[in-house]
Amino acid sequence: MKNLLGRLTGVCLLAGLASTAVQPQTIQGASADERAIRGLIALHASASQRDDFANLVGGYHVDADVRRSDGSIVSGKVAIEKIYRDILSGGPKRMAHIHPPETIRIRFLQPDVAFVDVASEPVSQPGERTPYFLLFTKVQGKWGVAVERSGVPLK
Repeated sequence: MKNLLGRLTGVCLLAGLASTAVQPQTIQGASADERAIRGLIALHASASQRDDFANLVGGYHVDADVRRSDGSIVSGKVAIEKIYRDILSGGPKRMAHIHPPETIRIRFLQPDVAFVDVASEPVSQPGERTPYFLLFTKVQGKWGVAVERSGVPLK
């Protein structure tokens, strides 16, 4: 009887744990939201090839922050715009790049928060890719970059 009670307790405990299984960390995002995020990524890359300052920085939220490849953190859209102006002043197409569509991975954490993993490839050096990690948030119905972090260039 004691052995049966022990087994029954074990089965009940196992059933209880199974019913409280870990919930997924991501949700299914709306297809319109995914298209909007992909559109912002494509617009940014396209703008880099045309030295189009407005669309190059247009996807950042006013309080966004960016960690640059040198490790420094740039906070706020005004400061981010200054960095881009300085880069663009170095000559036409200085930062021309693409974000190959097959490298874009979007995970929705909430309906208005998405984590994006994407590679950037300079037009002047095809094949060399740098991963970027972006946190997009939807504020007042509009998606934008809240946080950007660059990874180590991949050869």
